Amino acid sequence: MKPFVMFGVHPLFGDYVDAIHAVGGYLSRVVLNIQEPSRPPGQRFQDRLEKYQSWLRTTGCSTQVKVLWLDDYSADPEETALLGFRGTKAQPLLDLVKERHGVTFPPLVHRSAMVSPMSELHEGVFVGAGSVIAPNCSIGSFSLINRGTTIGHDNRLESHVVIGPSVQTASSVHIKTGAILGIGCTIREHLVLGAGSYVAAGAVVLKHVEPGHLVAGVPAVSKKVLPG
Repeated sequence: MKPFVMFGVHPLFGDYVDAIHAVGGYLSRVVLNIQEPSRPPGQRFQDRLEKYQSWLRTTGCSTQVKVLWLDDYSADPEETALLGFRGTKAQPLLDLVKERHGVTFPPLVHRSAMVSPMSELHEGVFVGAGSVIAPNCSIGSFSLINRGTTIGHDNRLESHVVIGPSVQTASSVHIKTGAILGIGCTIREHLVLGAGSYVAAGAVVLKHVEPGHLVAGVPAVSKKVLPG
């Protein structure tokens, strides 16, 4: 089994380790750089890690996942690197890790996902279980395609895009840097979703979305301008 090292943590921890094992790997180390925000019991990283360790033991694997701080990290050429949280806020950590340790982040695609060989996945892309990426798509660096999503042909995603579960995008959609698409939303063909925009869960988007705007509803309309 191939060891993976995860930089940072996120509630999608289970999806990440699921994909790691689907490609014949296991999580060896987790590298932290900030304190985790306060979360209810059962939703904390430590709780998720304990569940993962418990499951590993049922498989006969005695490996103990090591958790360390970034200042104590040294690169291991045997490990495959994975970014554990997403969005543009991850960029300073990425810059630091690359500059200090020369770490690279290959795409991670769950074995049950279907990605056209005519599409291109850039550095650090994550594609979850059961997702489909049609031909002639470009998925920008460190973007996340969550489980059960369909990306239509000729889509272009810029960097740090986050797409929730069961999203459907039609053909020739352009999603700009840092945009977030909530669970189960649908995007019509030939639309542009601006940088830093947010599409609410279940929305049906029929018009271009301005940068930094939140849209929601069926059909989706702009609700507010997001800070930042």
